[in-house]
Amino acid sequence: MIIQRILSVFILLLVSLSFCFAQIRQDSTIKLGLVLSGGGAKGLAHVGVLKVLEDLGIRPDFITGTSMGSIIGGLYALGYDAQTLDSLVRSQDWDRVLSDRIPLNQVIFEEKLFFENELIEFPFDGYKLKTPGGLIYGQEISKLLNKLTLPYYDIEQFCELPIPFQCIGADIVKGEAIVLEDGILPEAMRISMAIPTVFTPIKKDSILFVDGGLIHNFPVVEAKDMGADIIIGVYTGRKLADKENLESFSDILLQSVFLLGIQDAELQKSLCNVYIEPELGEYSALDFNEFDSIIHRGEIAAKAQLEALEELVVSLSRNQNPPLTKTPEPIEGLYVDTIMVEGNELVPLSQILGRFILKPKSYMRIVDIEGGIDDLFGTNYFKRVTYRIQRVDDQNILKIILVEKSPGTLRLALNYDSYLGAGVLFNFTFRNLLMPASRFILGGKAAVNYRFNIDFLKYLDKTQKFAVNTRIHFNRDELPVFQEGIRGQEFRLSDFLIDARVQQRFGRNLLVGIGGQKEQLSFRPIAGTDLQFRALNYINNNYYLFASYDSFDRNNFPRSGTRLYGEFKGLHLSNLETEGLQGGANAQDSLFNADPYFSLKLNGTTYLAIDEKSQLRISPFLSILFNSKNAFQEFFLVGAPNEVTRRSIPFYGLDANELIVEGAFGGGVGYEYFLRENLMFSLNANIGWFNFPFGVNNKLITEADLFLTGIGVTIGYNSFLGPIRCSFTVPSHSEGGIPSKLRTFLHIGHRF
Repeated sequence: MIIQRILSVFILLLVSLSFCFAQIRQDSTIKLGLVLSGGGAKGLAHVGVLKVLEDLGIRPDFITGTSMGSIIGGLYALGYDAQTLDSLVRSQDWDRVLSDRIPLNQVIFEEKLFFENELIEFPFDGYKLKTPGGLIYGQEISKLLNKLTLPYYDIEQFCELPIPFQCIGADIVKGEAIVLEDGILPEAMRISMAIPTVFTPIKKDSILFVDGGLIHNFPVVEAKDMGADIIIGVYTGRKLADKENLESFSDILLQSVFLLGIQDAELQKSLCNVYIEPELGEYSALDFNEFDSIIHRGEIAAKAQLEALEELVVSLSRNQNPPLTKTPEPIEGLYVDTIMVEGNELVPLSQILGRFILKPKSYMRIVDIEGGIDDLFGTNYFKRVTYRIQRVDDQNILKIILVEKSPGTLRLALNYDSYLGAGVLFNFTFRNLLMPASRFILGGKAAVNYRFNIDFLKYLDKTQKFAVNTRIHFNRDELPVFQEGIRGQEFRLSDFLIDARVQQRFGRNLLVGIGGQKEQLSFRPIAGTDLQFRALNYINNNYYLFASYDSFDRNNFPRSGTRLYGEFKGLHLSNLETEGLQGGANAQDSLFNADPYFSLKLNGTTYLAIDEKSQLRISPFLSILFNSKNAFQEFFLVGAPNEVTRRSIPFYGLDANELIVEGAFGGGVGYEYFLRENLMFSLNANIGWFNFPFGVNNKLITEADLFLTGIGVTIGYNSFLGPIRCSFTVPSHSEGGIPSKLRTFLHIGHRF
């Protein structure tokens, strides 16, 4: 009996203890940490891992990340679930996101010609040229992160996010890893992925930050310090390569740069309860366009640890929060009390706020704020323009953060085409040199048929849309004269032009204005028989109205947009000087027309998409003269697939400047197919009706006006030297003796 009582008490005690332990287990909370490494594009595998974790009902209590792991982890901590992240990754134009490029139609009209249209750019430091940086400032990635994190703009402590979060940066001066746990979330994420040799370092609080992956690419300890009891670690970073795989300079350089981070990651791996490492050996850190395969590799790697993950689910059988499924609601707009500008030393505050247009103490739509940021970046004054919205003392502060370009730059490019030959393009640009809100340009091409230009632009209003523009051009060209398909004479044209105009820009893409010109044209025969003069020098006084529209998405191989130019000009021949003129006074009279007359010029190009790889190009043109008795001083030059002079009318089927006309009407159409983003070919056809001016003997060059069609094929490649185009063309129908022979035209390099 005593034994039975003792046994009963013992059993009762065991039951009580079991109940207590069970209650303790239920009341206690086992915290789960998720650690995501860096790895560039390989870090997109984290999205695949998150998909599997969500399917199992696993939600982390803490997240830490480095580099790309900080991007994916930070967004997940905000509430973007795995499927939303997958959609975000797939919808991005990664070539644009990981660059400082914006579409040309977001650049203000006055800067379009010079935007990303050079081989190399040298900034001036005082009177000395500096070497180009060659690094990406991250304009587009910063813009994307700002937009995605905006719903939590008023949170500065990252532990207050839906899932507490930390990321890692590296102090490049001291060689230390630094935990980023407060401040501005998109800035912290950008700091963490400041990959050396790719992105510029970020200076913050007197520290020069680079990618945390250099030193601490797998922040497991930080997750434990946040309170995590169990760690799921996902590693997509570099691994130590053996000597057989360190054959190239780039392999050795990358292993040297990331050596500390690789060694540290090996130590961190041992602290993980579940370790996931996707097989990504065939991908590089820059293979962002391989996102589909990389995300899938993440899913495969996570499913390979399915047994361990399912055991983890059992061990976490407590009141666990469900996986996040609600994406943060986007902010459409907000009231802004104050606008602050940070980083401007060279560009006056008034000039910046004048460009930005939006005013404080008003409701601002986010799309308008982003448009204002694009306007500022599109001025070409800045290397990076970003914004932050901060909540201080119950007020919203919009902070515009700038990284200024040098006030002076030298742009260089190599250029060759079948007409101008080989040459070096140069462009000296100085901003605010002579007066505020101004731009001075000296540029040209050093070649046999040279081009020299001086351009001074001064804005006259606060919004910097109304300006005065003074330009000087000095060009030399060759003008062949054909008779019945035979090249009979050739003239050298020296063209000197002084142009002053006032102009008004509407939006980014439309410019209208009125101007006056002083123009001197000098003709000298350089080949041929029956030469009737040694030189003709015309001096014209012109006035004109113009309108120009440009919504191309890029200068080289556009994929969308329209470019139009219209000009109505009044001309007055103020003086004619002749040397060695045959025929005396009669010839002089036939060349001298003092009566004013008018010209109208319209041309354009528009692109119509057919599908992702192909498009139609439509290019109409119209050039006519009114009330001209003898218009040899006003003419247009027809031929070659590209513009080669300021008077050019491009036309497939003719060599450069093969026709000299006073009137033209027609157009062209082309089918363009892109084999790759930088490789295309096109099939082209055009048609035109042309009227000819009077020659020096007062007879028409041909007996009748000309109707002409032409066809051609162009192969184009966007190389590091600039665009390369090779065209093969032939006239398909002619009523004026144009020989039906194959013509080729090759163009290499940028144009400005």
